[in-house]
Amino acid sequence: MKKVKILLIMLTLVIMCGCGKAAKTNIIEKFEQKINSTKSYQAIGVMEIVSNEETFSYDVFVDYKYDNYYKVKLLNKTNSHEQIILKDGNSVYVVTPALNKSFKFQSEWPDNSSQSYLLKSLLKDIKSTENPVVDENDDYYIVNANVNYPNNGKLKTEKIYFDKDGNLKEVQVLNKDGNAIIRMKFNSIKYSVKFDDDNFSLDSLITDTCEENSTDPKCKDKDDKETSAIKDIIYPLYLPEDTHLSTKDMVETDNGDRAIITYAGAKPFMIIEESAKANKEMEVTSVYGDPLFLSMGVAALGSNSLEWQSGDVSYYITSSYLTQEEMMTIAESLSTASVVEIQNDK
Repeated sequence: MKKVKILLIMLTLVIMCGCGKAAKTNIIEKFEQKINSTKSYQAIGVMEIVSNEETFSYDVFVDYKYDNYYKVKLLNKTNSHEQIILKDGNSVYVVTPALNKSFKFQSEWPDNSSQSYLLKSLLKDIKSTENPVVDENDDYYIVNANVNYPNNGKLKTEKIYFDKDGNLKEVQVLNKDGNAIIRMKFNSIKYSVKFDDDNFSLDSLITDTCEENSTDPKCKDKDDKETSAIKDIIYPLYLPEDTHLSTKDMVETDNGDRAIITYAGAKPFMIIEESAKANKEMEVTSVYGDPLFLSMGVAALGSNSLEWQSGDVSYYITSSYLTQEEMMTIAESLSTASVVEIQNDK
C-alpha cells in the first residue's frame, strides 16, 4: 500500500513538472500565434529610460495596422514634450506636433533594431535568440531574449514578462551587468482595433495654423514663442578622450538665439543649440538615417549628425570624426549636463 502511495506521489510530481515545462514552452508559441494573427492593435503603457543615473518617463501610445502602419505617440512626463513616430506604409516620420515639424526617413524602421514597445519587434527578438530561456515566478513567465540596438552597444539582453494568462505585461532591456536601462510597462493591449482612415497620415498630425494678424490669443502666444531666447548654454558631461572645448558663440537669428559650441582635439565636433520655432505649416526635413530613441526624445540620426528637439530648444551635433554611438553618448550627457548663464559667456 505504501509503495502504491509513493508511486502515485512520484507520478503526480512528474505530471506537474511536465505541465510546468509545457506552459513555459507554450508561452512563446501563444505569443507568436497571437502576433501572427493580429491585423491591428492598440497598446498603452509607460516607458522609463535610465541615463546618467537619472530616470526619464514617457507615456506611450501605440497604434498598429497590418502590415506596415505604425503610430507611436511619446509624451515626456517631465516637460510634456510630445513626439510621434509615424510609418504610413513606406516613409517613416518623427513629428513634433507643437512645432509643426517633422523629420522624414527612408528607413527600415522598425525592423532594423529592437523596439521594446512594439509587439512584432519583441517576437523577432525572441525568434532571433537561440533556445530562449523561460523563467517562472508566482506571477509571471519571463522570456529571456537577445536584443539588437546597433547604435547602443550597452544594451545586451531583455526580459519579457507575461502573466499566467499569457498577457504581455512588461519588458526590461538590460546592460551587460543585468541592470534595467529601459523598462516598458504595458497598461493595456487591445487587439482587432478599427482605426479612422486618416489615423496613419501625416496630415492628421498638423496642428491648427494661425492666420497672419490673427487676434486669437492662442496665436498671439504662439508668435511670442517664435523668437524666444535660450537662457543657458548646456555643455555635455561626456567628451571623447583628448577632446576639449574650443569656442562658443551666440548668434541672433530671426527665430531667436543660437549657440554654436565647437570642440577640438582628437575627435572634433560641433554642437548647435537653438530656440525652437513653431511653424505655421508642417515643415518636413528629409534625413538619410534612422530615428533614434534617446532619453530626452526621438532624434534624427544621420551618418555624421544627430538632431532632436527637447522642450523649446533644438539640438544638433555634427562631426566627421565621431562614431554614431559617440554622438549618442554626447547627446545623452546633455540631458543631465550642467549649464552656464549665457550673459557670462558674452
